[in-house]
Amino acid sequence: MFTIKEIFGNKLFRIPDYQRGYSWEKSHLDDFWQDILNLQYDKVHYTGMISVEAVDEKEYSKWTDDEWLIRGKGDVPYFIVDGQQRLTTIIILIWVIADRLEQGMQISYENKQNIHEKYIVTINEAENKKSYLFGYHKDNPSYEFLKQEIFEQKGNSDSILEETAYTNNLLYAKKYFTDKIKRYSTNDLSILYDKVTKRLKFDFRILEKELDIFIVFETMNNRGKPLSNLEKLKNRLIYLSTLLKDGDEHLRLELRENINTHWKIIYKYLGLNKERRLDDDSFLQNHWIMFKRYERREPEFYATDLFEKYFTSQNVLSGAENFDTITKYITSISESAKQWFVMNNPSHSHAYELASSRGVLEWLEKINRLGFKSFAPLVMGSLVKEKDSLKLIRLFKAIEAYIFLIFDVSFRRSNTGTYHFYAKASELYNSEIDLDAVIDDIDYWSYGNEDYKGYYDINSFYAYLKDLFSREHGNGYFDWKYLRYFLYEYELYLQNDSGKELKGWAELNSVQYIYPPNPSNACWKMQFKRFNKQERKNIQGSLGNFMLSYSRSINQDLCFDEKRTFYSEFANSKALFEIDEWNETTILARGLDMLNFMEKRWNIIIGTDEYKQKLLFMEFDDILLL
Repeated sequence: MFTIKEIFGNKLFRIPDYQRGYSWEKSHLDDFWQDILNLQYDKVHYTGMISVEAVDEKEYSKWTDDEWLIRGKGDVPYFIVDGQQRLTTIIILIWVIADRLEQGMQISYENKQNIHEKYIVTINEAENKKSYLFGYHKDNPSYEFLKQEIFEQKGNSDSILEETAYTNNLLYAKKYFTDKIKRYSTNDLSILYDKVTKRLKFDFRILEKELDIFIVFETMNNRGKPLSNLEKLKNRLIYLSTLLKDGDEHLRLELRENINTHWKIIYKYLGLNKERRLDDDSFLQNHWIMFKRYERREPEFYATDLFEKYFTSQNVLSGAENFDTITKYITSISESAKQWFVMNNPSHSHAYELASSRGVLEWLEKINRLGFKSFAPLVMGSLVKEKDSLKLIRLFKAIEAYIFLIFDVSFRRSNTGTYHFYAKASELYNSEIDLDAVIDDIDYWSYGNEDYKGYYDINSFYAYLKDLFSREHGNGYFDWKYLRYFLYEYELYLQNDSGKELKGWAELNSVQYIYPPNPSNACWKMQFKRFNKQERKNIQGSLGNFMLSYSRSINQDLCFDEKRTFYSEFANSKALFEIDEWNETTILARGLDMLNFMEKRWNIIIGTDEYKQKLLFMEFDDILLL
């Protein structure tokens, strides 16, 4: 068992290129910090295993900045196979502690320079070289980031700092510890430093050369925070690059470099939106569906395919997988990561740099609001393959209509068309079908033709709404999950006539009643006093009685004149604000106008005005159609 102080004696450590980046988040840091706080000064704490592999001379001979330390001083270089998350966390904390020390300050008889030289960086002034005692392999996107942003060392002026979810985690850990110790006294810092360097004990193991280090990595790193399949895949592909046939050394090196380059791209785009990192394995699965196939009978089919059927050592040794096939795959997956980012973040500033037009992004925003359902691989594949923005817009219009009409109006089963459209994604990506044929196919499923009805069914919508209106605590259209989406599309439609710019989707995030439920104000009671309780409930819950608003709401019981003034700040006046009185007739008229819009917008037939009045649940004897 060894302490950090003992582990770092005459050694330097690198996190190899097949390792994932820094994945610890707040919950992991909280647990680590609590362990340190609970550690009594005269006790030790077993912190886990650190497994390392001695670096071959062939490899470290390329480390020009470290050669003086390895050959001259005799320090031994190691690759970290297991334990890099804990070790990275500890080194960040040590740096933060040292950073608090001002000129002349010491903790445990060491100043800032002493601490840096032991754990962070040592300098050869004669040759003007810096050797980092802990860091990433140069092919890891976190390589420069750790040096410049965490250790605050001047970097190569030509280097570009890659920002990924992993680098975001590094920065967060630094801020986390900085905040924790910002009020610590010198004595507090000294106690903390001693705990971290002398009281945390590790099972430190140097792995034997005979072990296949890539297999060891896959096995050992399933502990702690599990590796994603995407992280495992990088390790597997690098391992396979070492198995290419004898005489292909340059291809081995080229493939390994290509894998690192493409994985940098993948992680850049999966983590580019810092507010919402894209899930590794969701992307990997959807890409495999597009690239190869879908299997509905096996939940982890893509992982089985990748690790057991295709990218195996047997396939490389037999020639079934080779430099060309692996290169084709990794090129595809990195190109697709960019478009996966675009389709999931169409309003992000970087999406505009990658998309073919703003019109494409506008339709992607609509699909995002509804959810991609069965179409994520098809959308990704179309963005990768098709550069004609008009064709892409036609496709996305068809997809948006399918999702809205089939799932949100007709309430078909959530897996309707899944297998079919996953297959179409693969056919499109592999040039077995063109985009026009895909669009025609989607429309056929939605609308049918002379001989086939299609999956759109307005009667299912009526049955769904009837249940919402008949429930004791039901609220009619208010309980329709996609009412906000419908109202926003309606406001966009009205915007064209009003000339008034509509507020954004994020701002108009609340659906509000105009004639409120359970009103106490006399203006509402007098207006609707002739209706019974169920009739008032139907009027309140009818489509025409709802309005989009900011999250900040006004008193729902305010009379219509006061509400109209408030709503005029952000909605289209033609829709509502030229109306003098809000009653059952105007609610019905507005509801009919909305259903007419629905027919036009989604190219459907709802039915006669009588049927529409039925669909609005305002079939009262004394309310006449206009």
